[in-house]
Amino acid sequence: MCLNKKVLIGLGVVAVGLLLLKPAWMVAALPLLILAICPLSMILMMRGKKDGQGSSCSTGTQKTGAATTSETDKEINALQAELRSLKAAQAAQAEQEAAAAERFKKHL
Repeated sequence: MCLNKKVLIGLGVVAVGLLLLKPAWMVAALPLLILAICPLSMILMMRGKKDGQGSSCSTGTQKTGAATTSETDKEINALQAELRSLKAAQAAQAEQEAAAAERFKKHL
């Protein structure tokens, strides 16, 4: 999740001010302040892109073309292989638990 630092600081200042001036209102205002974080961050980031400043958060380097596709395919294949091995391990664990349960039943 990408949140704008200016929004977080601004809402933090509002929360502290509210806590100091009207502590009883904090219970009602806190959910509204939390809900306001996302839309206000989005608005400021969109305005920043419009002004040419870009986004305040980055998701890594941008890749293009076949390199991205082949790397993605390799990653997908690796993840599928890992999933198959985890499922096999889970099945083996279930078999061991079933065998242990049978031995326990016979022992009683």
